[in-house]
Amino acid sequence: MKKENSSRLGPTDFFMLLAVLFWAVNFSFVKIALREFSPHRFNGPRLALASVLLLVFLWKKEGGISLDRADAWKVLILGIVGNTFYQLLFINGISLTTASSTSLIMTMTPIFIALMSAIFIRERIHWAGWAGIFMSFFGLYLVVFSRGSFSPLLGQNLKGNLLILLGNLCWAAYTVFSKPLLDKMSPLKLTTLTLAIGSLFYLPFTAKNMLRQPWVSLSSQSWAAFFYSSIFAIAVSYVIWYSSVRRVGNTKTGIYNNITPIFTVFFAHLFLRESISVRQVVGALIILLGFYLTRSGYRWFERNKET
Repeated sequence: MKKENSSRLGPTDFFMLLAVLFWAVNFSFVKIALREFSPHRFNGPRLALASVLLLVFLWKKEGGISLDRADAWKVLILGIVGNTFYQLLFINGISLTTASSTSLIMTMTPIFIALMSAIFIRERIHWAGWAGIFMSFFGLYLVVFSRGSFSPLLGQNLKGNLLILLGNLCWAAYTVFSKPLLDKMSPLKLTTLTLAIGSLFYLPFTAKNMLRQPWVSLSSQSWAAFFYSSIFAIAVSYVIWYSSVRRVGNTKTGIYNNITPIFTVFFAHLFLRESISVRQVVGALIILLGFYLTRSGYRWFERNKET
């Protein structure tokens, strides 16, 4: 497939911005759905529906879901870590904290990926990158341990923030250890299979809850949030994401992650009347600056050295 190398905005940028909007709205919609759903009663069916939709899309796109036996156990472990564990931590975390805090904490994901890459696969990080990592951890401290609580239950918010943080670590591990498998299969195939496996292992945590859920009494608002989160935030956005990875590469696609919190805070205020503290804004800006240093800051020093 031909890559888009132009610096001008094109169709891929439009669809990635659309995905960012889907994800930003999703944080608020999940919070709305959790007013009537318990966390696992919402998340189990959501993952199952998204998995089915992606499996159908993969079958039509690539003609099958075959997998080499040697890679099967790796895909199994990645599915459990990157989807079962991650989703357990995410849904329990967001049920205890705010949509805004969840999104801000998730800006740490690229930092965790860089750190794990350096530790486990020996990727070299420039000293400017290490400075960015430490800076980001300081920004994370301001976000997670913010005294400007959105709720009188500060302890609950803190617990939720820490669960989201642990979920980020699972997602970072999933991303780092997926890299060798992406040389053998398409990103869409790996994502679909790991999501389906993760959803299967999630079932024991949600099966009883699903049977006890009073489905008939759910409001149309909760149903809309459920279908939106399943179809647009997971199935459609995953397809957009990996189409972008294939067209413009990981780096240009990954940049859009840093836009999501801006829209998330806006929609959380619009739909949930959430506010955000100055301390958290400062923390988020420090995290983004740290991410820049980790990802690209070394280039500035190298240019100066050449001149």
